[in-house]
Amino acid sequence: MYLIAGCVQNSPRRYAKIMSSSIGHKPAKVISVTSGKGGVGKTHTTINLGLALCSMGKRVLLLDADLGLANINIMLGFKPAATLHDVLSGGAAIRDILVRYTDGLDVIPAASGIPEMVSLGEDEKASLISGFDEFATDYDYVLVDTAAGIGDSVLYFNAAAEQVLVVIDPEPTSITDAYALIKVMAAQWSSKEFDVIVNRVPVGSDGRGPFAKLAAAAGKFLPVSLNYMGAIAEDDSLVDAVMKQTPLLKLYPNARASRDIYRLAKKISANEGSRTPKGGLQFFFRSLLEQGA
Repeated sequence: MYLIAGCVQNSPRRYAKIMSSSIGHKPAKVISVTSGKGGVGKTHTTINLGLALCSMGKRVLLLDADLGLANINIMLGFKPAATLHDVLSGGAAIRDILVRYTDGLDVIPAASGIPEMVSLGEDEKASLISGFDEFATDYDYVLVDTAAGIGDSVLYFNAAAEQVLVVIDPEPTSITDAYALIKVMAAQWSSKEFDVIVNRVPVGSDGRGPFAKLAAAAGKFLPVSLNYMGAIAEDDSLVDAVMKQTPLLKLYPNARASRDIYRLAKKISANEGSRTPKGGLQFFFRSLLEQGA
């Protein structure tokens, strides 16, 4: 258990006062990027989507929510001086750990190799709410790179986000594990809508085949709606970018996969006028707290 300086009692109603400072300003839209299994390209999708949104003039915050096995900083090629672990242990404030990767794109790094980070208690969630609220209106988007699978922290982040992007690839295990994630979200959190991205699509395919398999199973057995957001091509340039710890869009902005990611960013940006009541950075963390209570 972490010691949180100045934490409040464990009642969600006691946190309402934390939310008052950003009234009158449009809060960031929180989008979780998630997957049923690892290895489908979720993290590189999150990073490059953030860069694509920045190229459109948006202010973006990347939150590494793979709390015990952080890797956004590894893929971006930097070692953070402090992480969310330092915030939760009382050694730093949220602003202290923010990393400015490039103009318009900031990163909140998580810890790696610290098992306690995957099971946040009520005080830890309260501390995060308080820390994030002070800059809830500094960004247009917060992209949350969750861990893979159906762990508690994954479910919390997905349930609290305004939009959930489920990343799959053509492998059958990716599709079945994504179905399992959606099934648990629907059963435990009454989540109804999911957007799907198909990664590593062979050249000449539009990715609708894997999506159709997932949508057919979900439509038959689950009370959910799946929306096809698009596909990202299989591209050797991406493999090279990962090895060089540099985002694809920086190294190869004209690669096939880069063009696909730009199209995805435009599609997300085009939906800015449609916001749901639970959207917004401070509301995201309040919802995260209340759902875990």
